[in-house]
Amino acid sequence: MYIVHQMITDPHGTEFSILGCTDSKKAAAAIAAAAYKEYNKHASEQNVSMITEWLETRMQYSFRSDKDHRLQLSLTEAGEEATKKVIFQNASAEQDELMRKASEIIFEGHSRASIGDTCRVENPRK
Repeated sequence: MYIVHQMITDPHGTEFSILGCTDSKKAAAAIAAAAYKEYNKHASEQNVSMITEWLETRMQYSFRSDKDHRLQLSLTEAGEEATKKVIFQNASAEQDELMRKASEIIFEGHSRASIGDTCRVENPRK
């Protein structure tokens, strides 16, 4: 069995919901992806398809539309062999450290820093 969880964080607080329970990981991922599509009205079908696949393999997904709004989805396996599992983690400490590093790079005189698949620092002034 797979339990589908959703946590929405916004300036008014945090809302935690159980969206459903199913015996198929694929069906659980589809339930979570539908919640993502409802939350992000501008999501393309291709984007929803990729997130569904991500949920099937990683069993969790986080989407931040801006610094104040975040959707976290998680699939938790339940059953006799299921063990204690952290469903959601607070990623704010990690994000704060990332912003501190970017601020430090910019303070050192670089004009722009971006962090994606790779960390890139640009300084057209030099």
